[in-house]
Amino acid sequence: MDIFLTVIAVIVIFSVLVLLHELGHFVMARRAGIKVLEFGFGFPPKLFSYKKGDTVYSFNLIPIGGFVRLYGEDAQEPGALNSKYSFVHKTPWQRATVAVAGVVMNFLLAFVLLVFGFSFGIQPLLVDESDLFSNIENGNIVIEAGAFVDKVAPDSSAARAGILPGDQLLKVAGIEVIDASFIDNVRDVHDTGATFMFRRGDKEMTFELTAPGEGADFGLEFKQNTDFSRPVIHTVSGDSIGAAAGLKSGDAILRVDGKEMYMPEDVSSALLGSSEPIITVHRGSRTLDVKLLYPMQNRVLIVDVFPGRAAEGGMVAGDEVVSINGTKVTHPVEAQEAIRAHAGREGIYRVMRNGSEVNLSITPAEEGTIGVLLSPIVAIRGSEFSLYSGTVLTSLVEIRDIKLGFPQSIGAAYHETVRLTGLTVAAFGRTMKGLISKLEVPEDIGGPVQIAVYTHTFVKEGFMALIRFAAVLSLSLAVINILPIPALDGGRLFFIIIEAVSGKKISPRIESRIHSLGFVLLILLIILVTYSDISKIL
Repeated sequence: MDIFLTVIAVIVIFSVLVLLHELGHFVMARRAGIKVLEFGFGFPPKLFSYKKGDTVYSFNLIPIGGFVRLYGEDAQEPGALNSKYSFVHKTPWQRATVAVAGVVMNFLLAFVLLVFGFSFGIQPLLVDESDLFSNIENGNIVIEAGAFVDKVAPDSSAARAGILPGDQLLKVAGIEVIDASFIDNVRDVHDTGATFMFRRGDKEMTFELTAPGEGADFGLEFKQNTDFSRPVIHTVSGDSIGAAAGLKSGDAILRVDGKEMYMPEDVSSALLGSSEPIITVHRGSRTLDVKLLYPMQNRVLIVDVFPGRAAEGGMVAGDEVVSINGTKVTHPVEAQEAIRAHAGREGIYRVMRNGSEVNLSITPAEEGTIGVLLSPIVAIRGSEFSLYSGTVLTSLVEIRDIKLGFPQSIGAAYHETVRLTGLTVAAFGRTMKGLISKLEVPEDIGGPVQIAVYTHTFVKEGFMALIRFAAVLSLSLAVINILPIPALDGGRLFFIIIEAVSGKKISPRIESRIHSLGFVLLILLIILVTYSDISKIL
């Protein structure tokens, strides 16, 4: 059933994208007074057709997309150069609007689909690492350290044992699960039974899974997981605050005060901004919080006591001011403000002297001074632990829909359209670079077969996933078509621009040959990308 729905989805998506593209050419050609010879639905062989005005509307056997045939599009057609109804006879501006109309329609379709998606709720599109990190930070994506069960197949070995979705896998046959390759082995090795340890809530549970038999598996499907980049503690100073709090060598730091950590430098900057940071670490297959209790970072030192003033006989040089009338002070300015606030009135001054706190009764002068010279003490934190960049087995627990109001959806769709356009141009550039330098297609680039595979995935994910995918395909079609490649819209636009700038028409024969060569090269490119798609699947 999924395969059937995938075939239908591929036909519908491609037909809509291509027909709207061709509709753009059709409408602008008619507005410019160009004779449209044929508007084809699907591709030949022809099933049936009818004629309305000068245009033949044909319905063809291959039900994907369509085409528009304009009179004079090939300047070598008989009489085209002299007919006011031909494409080649029109002004450069008129021909340019016809050439780009299909691309504009695809951009508009992508924009409308994205507005629809953001209005009703759509998952974020993850193209690169920065997308992943930003969506984790804003809460659209929830990740957790460890491997978690996503689905349990009915009547499977796992189902009979009592394993449930959401259980975290800790050990298999006594071996702790610490990396993604181990999960792959769990999927692949089913010829013998094994002991599985899971965590469900706060409880650890052990299950004996029997051998499922040849051609079967345990019935466990895990949430998408990978070995995710995290800072890992190399060493912890023996007498440091980190050691006292319980940090250990090998702990992977997941978060500091709730903020995700990916690299060692992230930890350094996060710790500087917190006096009592809570560090979430992953140790083995367990996650725990560790609180670091740093001493007060900024203090106030009494450098000198002036004779004959209020502080004489109470304070001495070397005292550290802790509080004034119950108000903690960490800088001389704070101390001065606290003293002025109680000018002329006796107050309690707490100071640190030789490791002990002492309370002093002092009455400031009417102008709000007590006769001391103050200096700030800025404590620089020592090295608590050293870090290196490591990895932690991490599961993508949830991808949340982004749902916005209609005005916000318009802005988000515009931003996403611009972003994806730039990424598509960059991807095409990488493809051409790979083909020219190594005669190979980059791993992250897909063609028709890969599109069909993705469509199958998104069919299973639901309607909104297909909407998002269709928007991406429409943008890709628009970007590729507008590039100055012979045989495509951008190639035709390029020749029109040359003509407009130079004031001279390019030889129709030369232009036709260049477009023919471009068409051959495009077919070769499609063949190479398709071969790459099939190789990746195999």
